[in-house]
Order: sequence, then structure tokens, then C-alpha cells
Amino acid sequence: MSAKTTSKHLTKAEAEAKSSTEEKLRGRADKLRPPKYLTTAQKKIFKFIVRELEDSEILGNLDIYVLTECSIALDRMQEIESRINEEPHNILNDKLLQAKDRYIKSFFRCCNELCLSPQSRAKMGNLNLQAKEENPLLKVLSDDE
Repeated sequence: MSAKTTSKHLTKAEAEAKSSTEEKLRGRADKLRPPKYLTTAQKKIFKFIVRELEDSEILGNLDIYVLTECSIALDRMQEIESRINEEPHNILNDKLLQAKDRYIKSFFRCCNELCLSPQSRAKMGNLNLQAKEENPLLKVLSDDE
């Protein structure tokens, strides 16, 4: 689990070492662009997710593959829902519902990988807030020096 999202108590040195290692492993984030083979709708979804997660700085170039799968799954889930809304009898189409189920499972796996669930974001927010708050004991100890 990321040093930013772990609930495990780490010393400051442990947290810094883990964060440094994670940063190196994350790699650069200078090529977060959708692959050319995606449809226009899938590219929009891809760019939306990247834009929304920019401030969190959790994405790296290696995440392009997960972002791509996530974009495809979301686009296809929306397409299936559109078909059902246009022709409600499609709700009885087993193949269509099986495809929807596969894309939903794929989407949720991607959400886990990208910390997209509300619970993951809330946890990251709380941990970032705690990291920014100064520990009163450490402040007192550092004032004595």
C-alpha cells in the first residue's frame, strides 16, 4: 500500500523512505496521453480522469495501460446503458448484460488500481491532512534544540 494511503503507523524516516521509493517506481508523468486507437469518447474519459487526478500526483506514465482499460470499460458500459435506454427490451438480452457485467468488473478493478473509489480518495485526503498537521510532541522537541 502506498505511503500516502497506508493506515499503518510509520516513523517519519520510514514514511520518507517509502515515499521516495514509490516516487522512483512511479516514474515520470510526462506522457499521460490516451493511445491513438481509442475512440473520441474513450479519449475524453481518459483525459477527464487524468485531469481530475493531476493534483493528487499519483499517476505516472506506467498508468497509461490501466487508464486505457478504465476508459474503454466506462465507454462500453455507457454504450450498453444507452442501448437499454433506447430499447428497454434489451434489458432481457443475456449477452448484453453479460458484457455489461464484464465491463463493470473491469472498471472496478481499474478503480482499485487508480484509487478512484470515494473511500480511497477520502482515505488519501485524511492521510494527507494528517501528514501536513504538525505533531505537537515533535514541535516541542524541536523547539528545545
